[in-house]
Amino acid sequence: MKKAGKILVACIFLLFIFMGSVFALPNLTERGYVNDFANVLNEETENYICYQGMALEEKTGAQVVVATVESLEGKDINEYSIELARYWQLGNKDKNNGLLILLAPNERKIKVEVGYGLEGKINDGKAGGFIDDYAVPYLKNNDWNGGIKSLYTIILKEVYEEYNIEIPSDVDSFISSENEKFNYYNDTSTMESFIGFVPIIVIVLILILSTRNKRGGGNSGGHSGTWYGGGFGYGGFGSSGSSGGGFSGGGGSFGGGGASRGF
Repeated sequence: MKKAGKILVACIFLLFIFMGSVFALPNLTERGYVNDFANVLNEETENYICYQGMALEEKTGAQVVVATVESLEGKDINEYSIELARYWQLGNKDKNNGLLILLAPNERKIKVEVGYGLEGKINDGKAGGFIDDYAVPYLKNNDWNGGIKSLYTIILKEVYEEYNIEIPSDVDSFISSENEKFNYYNDTSTMESFIGFVPIIVIVLILILSTRNKRGGGNSGGHSGTWYGGGFGYGGFGSSGSSGGGFSGGGGSFGGGGASRGF
């Protein structure tokens, strides 16, 4: 009996820990599509996300939700993100087409948590590439609004494409303007990389010419040496309205798909 009592006490203790971890998670706000618990987003960004989120859900049933938190409560962002996405049950129950963008500005971490139904379109590599390209350049400069809006919009584009629905013109034009920025930085970085190699190339040529001169003139029909092809490359980028109350998740499931980054 004593042993059974100890087991019962242990089970109750573990149950309280579990319940505490669940209820420590924040509830969805009335606006639902955007939940700015860290208070870092401005009204324009929140209205944009709410308006676009409603339009997307009406056309596809998918729920793309943004959340910012003051603290991850000592948890890894991947752990916190999947717990929150499951707690909110984002996306349609049958399609599992929910997606959560979680920003922890104080820990300087961001995560894209992808529901089962969208993992085919937004796999882990693509999610990481989107964060690198569309969010991190802004977040590194503490531009929370720019980073979230840019990342949120490229994800909207992907979800519309998944359902073969025409991308809204404002979404498409925004992404086009963002891509122009990236192309500019890409071209600039490529030129800087090439310029950085110029002194090395000059030194190598001087050494080669110096060696040839020391050896004297070569035979008119012979080769003084052999050149082996080499080179260097450049890696590019990795790949107004408001919502009414009553927003809730649709029962969607998550399995840990997506990607996270520090910045």
